[in-house]
Amino acid sequence: MRKVIVIFLSLLFVVAMLAGCQPSAPAETQAPASEEPAKTEAPAAPAQPEEPTEPEGKTAEGMKIAYFVSTMANEFHQARANAAIKYAKDKYGAEVTIMDGKSDANVMTQNVDMLATSDFNGATLHIWEADAAKPGVEAAIAQGIAVTSFFSPLGDTGIPTYRSDEAGGSKQMGADAARKWIEAHPDKKIVTVQLGWPDNREVKTGRTDPFVEGIESVVGAGNYVDLGCIDCSAGADATKEALSNILVTNPEVNIIYSEAGDLTPGTMAALIDAGRGKMDNGKPLTEIVCSVDCPLSEIRDIFNPNSSLKASLGLPPIGTSEAIIDLIVKVYLGEIPQVSQPAQEFFGPVQVVDAWNMTLDEVIKWYNEQFGTSYTEADIMG
Repeated sequence: MRKVIVIFLSLLFVVAMLAGCQPSAPAETQAPASEEPAKTEAPAAPAQPEEPTEPEGKTAEGMKIAYFVSTMANEFHQARANAAIKYAKDKYGAEVTIMDGKSDANVMTQNVDMLATSDFNGATLHIWEADAAKPGVEAAIAQGIAVTSFFSPLGDTGIPTYRSDEAGGSKQMGADAARKWIEAHPDKKIVTVQLGWPDNREVKTGRTDPFVEGIESVVGAGNYVDLGCIDCSAGADATKEALSNILVTNPEVNIIYSEAGDLTPGTMAALIDAGRGKMDNGKPLTEIVCSVDCPLSEIRDIFNPNSSLKASLGLPPIGTSEAIIDLIVKVYLGEIPQVSQPAQEFFGPVQVVDAWNMTLDEVIKWYNEQFGTSYTEADIMG
């Protein structure tokens, strides 16, 4: 009996083991997902670069400025260079280095080309050939150097430019010279020539063309002869040679615009060598000469009743330099765009200095204020 029970229990155990080894019924599965690809959100638009902003609290303290002048042989440029050094230091704590172009376009361009590898923070240019300087200007800007120009907008670089408002003054001088010549010589037709830079846009639009327009405003179109602008960009000696030749081929020339103070010594030397350059107690005998820049030597001639130099376009060096320094600092601080199309131009005043509309005392006062001097009549006239 015991054996039967043992056998029976053994069979039950085997049956239970076999049942435990059966695979379980498969779990219910979810319906297959749709074959349509899952929708994804559109990628976010790439972040646009923010406009460059200057570091908060940035100042011009310690700023290093390259201050270009076309030549340091010119009294006006000497005065504005000195004024720039003082003004930048006193107002901004900035340091100015003068870059003398030596009246040589190649030197000016070389000075521009070195900016990109310099430690200057800013450069205010005064150059003659915009196209040649453009690569250097763009390289400097790419290095984060603020760049502006004096007198000449530099082609399509788009950099800000400060200019003296010369056109009105040039036109006034042309008109006054025409009136004075006609008063003295109503029977002698005006024959004019300009000595300067015929291919320079700013000289042409600010000096040459307005001067001739001034003459025409007095005598009318067709009632004068314009010999045009002669290239004297090489300086006073070239000016003397050019005018000497003109006096041979066109001795009737009687109104001359010498378009820069550093050319006018050559202009007057040519006239004197030809036995001209004279007036008789303020009455023109041979010609009337007008100039630009108004250095002391020109004031002396303007108020000499026997000299034919009678007017000069006075450019104020101190006011000009202060405006130039203010402009480059504003560009450096991001207050004025470095580049815009067309380029921004800022204009400053000029003063026509002549013996027809001003007294010597008035001229001396203006000169001392603008050149930072304290000359007296005795100092100037001797």
